[in-house]
Amino acid sequence: MKFALALLVYAVMAFVLSWGILLLIAGKPWLLIAGSILFIVAFAKIGCITH
Repeated sequence: MKFALALLVYAVMAFVLSWGILLLIAGKPWLLIAGSILFIVAFAKIGCITH
């Protein structure tokens, strides 16, 4: 179950970041900035937890 949830989170983050890149080309950087901050926070909070 955790693996499936991790795949889902990874797919959603990839979608948000790629959509943000497409919006950046159109001159709207807000989604890329928000997605990058969310990715950094999620990585720091979840990915760097000592087990």
